[in-house]
Amino acid sequence: MSGLPLCERPSKPKENRRRKQSQSTFTAKPAPHMKLINLIFLLFLGLLSCKSQEKTNKPYVAFIGAAIIDGQGGTPIENGTLLLQNGRIVAVGPKATVSIPESTTIHDVSGKTIIPGFINGHGHVGDVQGIEGGHYATETIIDNLATYARYGITTVVSLGGDKQEAVPLRAINDTTSTRRARLYIAGEVITGKTPEEALTVIDRNHALGVDFMKIRVDDNLGTTPRMTEGVYRAVIRRSHELGYKIATHMYYLDDAKKLLDAGSDLMAHSVRDQPVDDAFIQLIKEKKVGYCPTLTRELSAFVYGDTADFFSDPFFLREYDLATIQPLFNPTRQKQIRDSKSAIIYKRQLPIAMTNLKILADAGVPIIFGTDSGIPTRFMGYFEHLEMEMMAQSGLTPMRIIVSATRNAAEYLGLKDLGTLSPGYWGDFIVLDADPLVDIRNVRKIAGVFIGGEKLVKKK
Repeated sequence: MSGLPLCERPSKPKENRRRKQSQSTFTAKPAPHMKLINLIFLLFLGLLSCKSQEKTNKPYVAFIGAAIIDGQGGTPIENGTLLLQNGRIVAVGPKATVSIPESTTIHDVSGKTIIPGFINGHGHVGDVQGIEGGHYATETIIDNLATYARYGITTVVSLGGDKQEAVPLRAINDTTSTRRARLYIAGEVITGKTPEEALTVIDRNHALGVDFMKIRVDDNLGTTPRMTEGVYRAVIRRSHELGYKIATHMYYLDDAKKLLDAGSDLMAHSVRDQPVDDAFIQLIKEKKVGYCPTLTRELSAFVYGDTADFFSDPFFLREYDLATIQPLFNPTRQKQIRDSKSAIIYKRQLPIAMTNLKILADAGVPIIFGTDSGIPTRFMGYFEHLEMEMMAQSGLTPMRIIVSATRNAAEYLGLKDLGTLSPGYWGDFIVLDADPLVDIRNVRKIAGVFIGGEKLVKKK
């Protein structure tokens, strides 16, 4: 079968029958018995290679009978087979077209749906325990990534706040862990009043060993200075010289256009101040830049002005108990949130962000799934499911939402061997008890999460 490793017999070297006229007639030829010895030696080496391969290769594992949504956006594969070995996908397709090797461990998942593991293209890790920040440590990073994974988020791109403790846990350094989500980092969010100050931060990130760079171009509703165009152009230029994609936090339509023109690689939030126009649509498509709406970022600004509906959701409470969220029930705290300027404005502008998402998706702009979760009260894992619901409320189909969190996120962020169920890619996938194309909320009905082909152990 195509894609399966094979141990082949060494072929006998062909004799060179073409000889130059000037070649000596006394050229020595190998004796017949030496040819036989050489051939036996080559066969021996081939057998050793096969034996070595048998020792290092794990048995094949096959999941059969499910409908498979491969992340590419096409028609699901009915009665499909997903074949894996050594944590990677060997083959995927209809049952009739995939040959299953002998001694394969077979899991019959008939009646279920398999989808790629979700990629959060804009999250954060390492700082939050419960609802409080300020706990950055290796243990917190591991705990956060495990929480994401239990909700089916198998890869997290952490866009800022990452420190030295995150480096050993980066996906490139930590390919064998199957207990938590894969991690990509952006290091310190780049700031500076001058190009020189900002470039110093780039140097620190580069020395740290990051996967991306990130800047903020936002005045936080007029409360802080905004990075100037001269500074962010210098930052984007230098980041590209060093080989990094750069994500840009932005808010205003005018800034978004300028950032695209300057070379930004990811719009890391929604345009929220006004509807997007044709000029922006044309520019973002021309630049082939992804748009990451993070609708739950706005939701988190005002939803705790009252008791959030999801506080009684069993899917939420499986990870976040009532004792953890108790401070959010405090009436005084709730009133402060209701009366805050940011809550009032962000609540008013969330519908603009949702409308812009639908306009851009319909125009063919690549939508990249992300939430900005991992900040206090933006609940990791659960907020990703809320984000999908809000994207559906904006008018996106379940397939578009799934593609935004799989193929698009991997492709536009440059994440190698992730995002789709394709031969050679990592075996990161979710087995669902219901069809998500009927209702995106069915992605909550998780029968199993697999990272590198290994089933994630649920929290006890």
